[in-house]
Amino acid sequence: MSDASESPGNSESPGNSESPGNSESNVPSESTALRDRVRTEPGPHAVAVVAALAAGVGLASVHWLGLIAAGALASLPAPTARRGAGYAFGAGVACLAAFALSLGPAAGAASDMFPVVYVTVGAGLGLPLFGSLARAAVA
Repeated sequence: MSDASESPGNSESPGNSESPGNSESNVPSESTALRDRVRTEPGPHAVAVVAALAAGVGLASVHWLGLIAAGALASLPAPTARRGAGYAFGAGVACLAAFALSLGPAAGAASDMFPVVYVTVGAGLGLPLFGSLARAAVA
């Protein structure tokens, strides 16, 4: 009787276990389930976005490549690639705001340096958008 109950599972298992990559299929399915949970459930989604934003701003404060990482990290919990680009844009805005706050009273004088401001804002918004391509790659 136990053979009959295991028969449907066994009929699929031999076909799956014969292929070399399916012995590791449990690990990707668990990570896929976690990824889908983070992208669909509001609680884990909010935690992932805030953690990614904090890590991205921290990395961007150390090096300009952190802007790309900020966009990539912010876009990964997004349910779609388009929303991932929006999250990356928001991460860029947050990085620019953190940079402006770090300037303190010198922010007024720095805003008069037009060519430098253009590069700063362009990099602060463009590099995270470039990093959001990671969301499209992960799918």
